[in-house]
Amino acid sequence: MSQAGPGILFDHVSKRYVWRRDRTRSFLDVFTGLFRRRSPAEEFWALRDLSLSVAPGEAVGLIGPNGAGKSTALKLASRVVDPTSGQVQVSGRVSALLELAAGFHPDLTGRENVFLSGALMGLSRREVLDRYEGIVDFAGVGDFIDSPVRHYSSGMAMRLGFAVAGSVDPDVLLIDEVLAVGDRAFSQRCLDRIYSLRERGTAILFVSHDLEAVRSLCDRALLLEQGEVTHDGPTDRVIAQYLQRVAEGDRGHSCQEREERWGSGEIKIGEVWLEDEAGGKVSGVPVGRPFVVAADYTSHSAVSEPVIGLALRDETGHLLSGPNTRFDGVDLASLPSSGEVRYQVNDSRLLPGRYFLSISVYDSRLMHAYDHWEFCLGFDIFPDESSRCFGIFSLAGDWALSEVAPGREMGGDG
Repeated sequence: MSQAGPGILFDHVSKRYVWRRDRTRSFLDVFTGLFRRRSPAEEFWALRDLSLSVAPGEAVGLIGPNGAGKSTALKLASRVVDPTSGQVQVSGRVSALLELAAGFHPDLTGRENVFLSGALMGLSRREVLDRYEGIVDFAGVGDFIDSPVRHYSSGMAMRLGFAVAGSVDPDVLLIDEVLAVGDRAFSQRCLDRIYSLRERGTAILFVSHDLEAVRSLCDRALLLEQGEVTHDGPTDRVIAQYLQRVAEGDRGHSCQEREERWGSGEIKIGEVWLEDEAGGKVSGVPVGRPFVVAADYTSHSAVSEPVIGLALRDETGHLLSGPNTRFDGVDLASLPSSGEVRYQVNDSRLLPGRYFLSISVYDSRLMHAYDHWEFCLGFDIFPDESSRCFGIFSLAGDWALSEVAPGREMGGDG
């Protein structure tokens, strides 16, 4: 594989679709439509002024919400559609993993479809023969290779489609949501194949909602929204910006669905909010940064030794932490008639994700609820460029390596 210049080049590319709302469904509709005024044409811009280049050996990810124009960009690169304006240049042999097995003929056997698909991808019969055993072995469909594809499960057909497309040794590889084509082991084999192609100099354009796959494969990413590029840069930074925008757009919806509240009402919680380290009200904070949970309250009658508590849960509802004033040694003889309570988190080890808070005021025995408010607040921990851990919280620790002396077995008595 040898290329001069970028493998993929979009130069101020836009794509417009035009349609009408009225559709003819029968001969009578066609006939009567001759005497009826047609609805005006409407247009939709799937992409606007997209410029990008992907060099040989580079993998670029396209991320964004549904309808942002990601798949349209891949169709333009694969020459399935033409741009309305601008130029698209793609150098060398192209392999497009867009809709796996979409080109298979259901009445042909797997073997026949391998040769047909290989020919459509520009391979000679000799080239397909040289790759055939590897394709069948990779797909794991050897027992069914001479059966018609209509008897295959969807997973088998997609695995065979990936095996054929991945055997082409392309100069340019276009990928659209194809890593969920089987079990975890097969998905890993697909990733390994894609990595090997990148190392050999293939230019890769990768579209996926699996942000960890994009983070793992791509050094650079573009965020598309409503057909336009809003962010372009290092993958970690663009993913962080995308997750923050998603979190801001979804703020509050999940809480309203889960919210529950009960209590006798002697003390009533008012507003609950999150503050960043500057004291501003926020919907979330970056990973590792301090924050404050704050709430105001009103006491309608005197109660002795109340206990104020919080509960922190993840998206599945699992309880992660439950601090309260009694456990933390804060004795409240009584509460003023109104006021504000604050819980300062200085050393947050929460990893990026969405979290939910509950707040409560109980009696000293933690038996009687004055006010218990479940899922009163949802907030987000945003990733930053250095957050490369997995899970819910960061497990602080130090790595150490030591060499085992020759002749000493691991775990032996010496």
